[in-house]
Amino acid sequence: MEARQRVLIAVLLAAACLVVFAQTTRFDFINYDDDGYVTENQWVRPGLTWEGVRWAFTTPDYDYWQPLSWVSHMLDCELFGLRPAGHHVVNVLLHTTNVLLVFAVLLALTGALWRSAAVAAIVGLHPLRLESVAWVSERKDLLGAFWFLAAVWLYLRYAARPSRTRYLLVLVSLALGLMSKPVALTLPFVLLLLDWWPLRRRAFAEKLPMFAMVAISFLITMIGTLRLRGINWGASLTLWQRVANASVSYVRYLELSVWPHGLAILYPFRTAVPWREALLAALILAGITAVAVMQARRRPYWIVGWLWFVIMLLPASGLAQKGRQGMADRFTYLPHIGLTMAVVWGAADLLGKHRKTAAALAVTVPLGLGAATWQDAPVWRDSISVWANAVAVTTKNSAAQHYLGAALDDAGRYTEALPHHAEAVRLEPSYWFAQYTYGAALERQGDLEGAVGRFQEALRYFPNYPDAKKHLEDDRKLLDLSKASGLKLKSEQ
Repeated sequence: MEARQRVLIAVLLAAACLVVFAQTTRFDFINYDDDGYVTENQWVRPGLTWEGVRWAFTTPDYDYWQPLSWVSHMLDCELFGLRPAGHHVVNVLLHTTNVLLVFAVLLALTGALWRSAAVAAIVGLHPLRLESVAWVSERKDLLGAFWFLAAVWLYLRYAARPSRTRYLLVLVSLALGLMSKPVALTLPFVLLLLDWWPLRRRAFAEKLPMFAMVAISFLITMIGTLRLRGINWGASLTLWQRVANASVSYVRYLELSVWPHGLAILYPFRTAVPWREALLAALILAGITAVAVMQARRRPYWIVGWLWFVIMLLPASGLAQKGRQGMADRFTYLPHIGLTMAVVWGAADLLGKHRKTAAALAVTVPLGLGAATWQDAPVWRDSISVWANAVAVTTKNSAAQHYLGAALDDAGRYTEALPHHAEAVRLEPSYWFAQYTYGAALERQGDLEGAVGRFQEALRYFPNYPDAKKHLEDDRKLLDLSKASGLKLKSEQ
């Protein structure tokens, strides 16, 4: 009977994911990372080639070392070309597989059928998953999560009946995860948590090879980051700014987990968090941790689930800032499992004998989240839509203004784009790429004097930017020529 229930639950989980995320297969590429990862990448566009594979395994420079993610994009281009539908289909199928793996892992870990199903449904259908699934560039999220979950499942098999072969399979899965996205860096720590509960085993020594692999991956990641240091926006942030942002972001993640509202492709890093807000966030986090510790004997799933969430978010918390975001929905893809497990197990215990209430919640909560995800999904249909939403739901978002302007330019809506370019550089004058793009937009409109000013500003903050140098030189020549000939430019008429 239970075997049939497992199969039925798996089918329902898969069907729910496919239905909720199916509309993303009609969406376009996004003008943020999708160009660098797929549409304008000279190694990826041709499909699966030996030269491309060699490049994928030897370059750590694009954020971090991720050869499997690069190869997966190459395979997509081999199969589907640059038609976005096929790329999106693969993302949906990978996410569906991951949700089934969450169910399988929790079931193998605890034996709790319905609790495991509830966690998998909540995690899989939550609106916070949209960014990872609907954004082609976040293939690395999905691949990294797949190998992470596969490693946990294989570890459970190893713990039940240790053997060299089973242990090697865990290491191979970890390696494949690290080659997809460094999110697998936290795997040894999560396995130590699971050793404490519910496995009740002590096995630190067997994690040492895993820690060694993680250390190597971390060093490779740092090499790629250091090579980009000259243009890394987060390099100049102070320790206080990083700690304050991390504290408020953790609390914001908790808020969005309960009430997923105002979601955006990019939340700007808050460089000026009031100390009272940061202190309140720190107290909230400390309070939750204290409660989990005090309940560790009676309700061990609280401390395990909470630490799973905290530890897995730590590399992307902003303490070691990379990128312009203060936080991101995609960072919750795996951490959400631990948080949801703690909540579901706690709710099941607190409800006790009220099985009808528990069953109603187990059905209505995932359905409600799935409906919200379905409703929010069209935000990701194209670049204009996703950035217009970011501008609408966030404040002082210079990147959103810049990319919305660029998307409008790509659509030929040049007049609509100009105010967004202007707003981007007003909010952040040191945003050299926005200055350059604004200059190019003014140049296109015939305002060469305005364009020259923007290219000069771009070079002020990034002196070695070759495109800005070239445009500045060309525009100055045109201005000199027009003055010499007595012609009037559009900006002078």
